[in-house]
Amino acid sequence: MNIRFAYVIVLCVWIGQGFAQTTSKSDTPEKKEEQASQPRASGPHDTVTVTATRNPTPLPQIGQAITVITAEEIEAQGARDVLQILETVPGFSVARTGSFGGNTSVFVRGGESDFNLVLIDGVQVNQPGGAFDFADLTTTNIEQIEVVRGPASVLYGADAVTSVINIITRKGQGGPSGRLQVEGGSFDSYLFQGNLQGALKQLHYSFGAHYSKSDGFFDLNNQYDKVELSGNTIFDLTSTSFLKGNFRFSDSDSHFPTSGTGAVVDPNDFRKTDERLYSLSYQNQVNRTYSTNVQYGYYARDFRSFSLEDGIVDFFDSDFTTRENRHYMDWQNNLQLGHRSLLTAGVSFEREELEQTDESRHSVGVYLQNQWSWADRVFLTGGLRFDQNSRFRSFTSGSASLAYLLNRDWKVRTSIGNGFRAPNFIEIVGLPDFGILGSTELNPEKNIAADFGIDYLPTTHGFGLSATAFFNRFSDLIEFSFAVPTGTSNYLNIERAKSEGLELSGFASPADRLRLGGQYTLTTTEVTDSGTVPGGSFVEGERLLRRPRHLAGLFAQFTQTRTKFRVDLHFKGSRDDVQFFPDFSSARVILPSYWKLNVSVTIPVLKYSDTGDGVAVIFRGENILNKQYEEVAGFESPGRSLFAGLQMTF
Repeated sequence: MNIRFAYVIVLCVWIGQGFAQTTSKSDTPEKKEEQASQPRASGPHDTVTVTATRNPTPLPQIGQAITVITAEEIEAQGARDVLQILETVPGFSVARTGSFGGNTSVFVRGGESDFNLVLIDGVQVNQPGGAFDFADLTTTNIEQIEVVRGPASVLYGADAVTSVINIITRKGQGGPSGRLQVEGGSFDSYLFQGNLQGALKQLHYSFGAHYSKSDGFFDLNNQYDKVELSGNTIFDLTSTSFLKGNFRFSDSDSHFPTSGTGAVVDPNDFRKTDERLYSLSYQNQVNRTYSTNVQYGYYARDFRSFSLEDGIVDFFDSDFTTRENRHYMDWQNNLQLGHRSLLTAGVSFEREELEQTDESRHSVGVYLQNQWSWADRVFLTGGLRFDQNSRFRSFTSGSASLAYLLNRDWKVRTSIGNGFRAPNFIEIVGLPDFGILGSTELNPEKNIAADFGIDYLPTTHGFGLSATAFFNRFSDLIEFSFAVPTGTSNYLNIERAKSEGLELSGFASPADRLRLGGQYTLTTTEVTDSGTVPGGSFVEGERLLRRPRHLAGLFAQFTQTRTKFRVDLHFKGSRDDVQFFPDFSSARVILPSYWKLNVSVTIPVLKYSDTGDGVAVIFRGENILNKQYEEVAGFESPGRSLFAGLQMTF
């Protein structure tokens, strides 16, 4: 990791020096000031997203529920981790196991935590089977986060069951510029991060680096540190084609003092995660009617959990390591059929490997989508996909969405579709050394969903509203059980469940530079069939675990040049969970509701250029009312956290 870090820093410095020595007209102070004064997007009508259709599409033409979070919004919120951003998205419930670095899951619209496809620049970073830990993902070098709620397996295949979260890194523009930031605070925490971006003729570049550490809020064995490096380069081959390369490295080390019950008792439990992502894509607008995009991506994750004998909790040394990787290839083709219809057709190939057991599987997906419009008011999108996998049954997915503009500002929309989650390797092959058997006959977990919504899309940022009703029907949910006949699989497709609800969000700007807003989600869940074999997680007629009925948030934000102030108030209602006890018994419990208040302030103290570059003081506060709460039964969450630092832009 030290070698990688040194390499990226040297590369960034070299590029910055080279550009400084060859300053062109495009990066003079006068030009930078001119660029800074250019008008920004005036409202949702100017917002373009790629995640919902895999093509750049204006927001009013999207029939699905989608949230777009820009780099400016991330900065104003003072968010250091992606999970802090996701807390503000309607329908999203975040659950972290204890202290910093604890396993962090996201539940969307009542779905399972492994029902969310996570993309970084279009490349999937979930573990095989859909699981993803949000604890280590920072906001460094992120240009935009696009969140599509609802199934999206037609375009992305497995694991896009209730949402797609697409994280897009920055594209370098103009002369070299960047930011350095340092801060420290509660729990002996420190953070250093920075980014450098720019462009020269045909080359666009951006690089980011992040390092943070904390002693945690427990007195015993609770240290956590992480390093993240990222880069994005784009080379314009011609006026209509380009090559794009991305990389992202992440290393984290966590000390876990808690047992499975949440009790702080373990002085010698450690975990290390190492993630690597590379991607390369080629895009070409061949002519007015045809374009093509070929992308290759590689993602690898090494996870190690080890404990030392201490005579307290661990009576012998243990060491468990998993190594997973994924190769991904996609070829997408777009054909413009007149001015009203855009046809998208593609094929994708994916190979997943679990190295320590030499297990692997591959899948091939073929997809077809058509975007059709009429009179610039009706926008209909429909698609089909077929996935064939070497280790589980094939799956056919379909979707359709409609957006209808009542007028310039009002849009009604609806969407319907299905999605699936691929069984993970353990569910397929089991853990034979521990007497746990898997099954190659498992069906993918499924969801059939629909939603209906209405949006007020103003031509300016002055006011906006959105309301969505959603319905999910989950089937073939996989349950683990010991109560099976000898020699048969411990994993069974036996459960069914449903979730329904309402998402509301809105904002208003009663004065220049002031923005007020909020969101509320009502979610009802119910297990409709628990099967004939006793299971621990699904109880027929009861709610799904860790899904609150009520979620809400309010914010107030003030921005003026580089001065920023933001207050976020989060509410999470009561939810069911399972509490485990030292004697290996368990009981179903109800976790109480709670409020959490976060504050972020940025105040310039020194300006050394006409473009506003300079030094600013940063203050952040998380849970400043010091509320005591649990997101996972038995695991205490951080109390009041206060941080301060300096930020330099150049």
